[in-house]
Amino acid sequence: MIQLHQVSYSYQNLSVLEKASFRLERGEFGFLIGESGAGKTTLLKLLYRELIPSSGALNVLGQSLADLTPSTLPIFRRKIGIVFQDCNLVETKTVEQNLAIPQKLIGTKKQILRDNVNNLLHQMGLIHHKKAFPKDISSNERNRLAIARAIINSPLLLIVDQATEILDPKLTLEMLSLFDALNFQGTTVLVATADPELPDKFVRSKNASTKRVFTLKDGYITT
Repeated sequence: MIQLHQVSYSYQNLSVLEKASFRLERGEFGFLIGESGAGKTTLLKLLYRELIPSSGALNVLGQSLADLTPSTLPIFRRKIGIVFQDCNLVETKTVEQNLAIPQKLIGTKKQILRDNVNNLLHQMGLIHHKKAFPKDISSNERNRLAIARAIINSPLLLIVDQATEILDPKLTLEMLSLFDALNFQGTTVLVATADPELPDKFVRSKNASTKRVFTLKDGYITT
């Protein structure tokens, strides 16, 4: 599902990743642990090819990222759900319109789209905000909307970039439980976090199965 082999990336002569390698198999749930500034976001951007490595090989969803073209890149990304650290919401669209965007991209019929949006808004506790704009809801609610948007198309791979960091502990565990349920249904999940204790907290609190843990430090990845 995800394979990095000897991947390096530098930004303005600053080495962020140094021959990093790891594998996350199809159907696994992994945590990427690293301090602030360790390069977690950079690594995730490499996985959905917003960035291109200085060297090394990446294979995601059975696709060599070096072989992607401008025409095949959007098709590849539609198989991935991404929860961005800054939510990346469209501020000029309402909550329900933001959530509908991924469904429109894959051509979901209007009635099914409407049902899917409403069901997920109920599940995420946002149905009473469906006509509101992102600026009018709380940071916790913005985060939940970003998560809902990432999962509404049942992606093959879910990438979460530190999106639980601003949530309260109870809501963090609730969101991880949601990711765990998606994982049980077959979605491969990778959650980046600065909290090294988060995987154990989640496993203990929810009696969940053990998750894969990858640590990013000084440009290298250890397991």
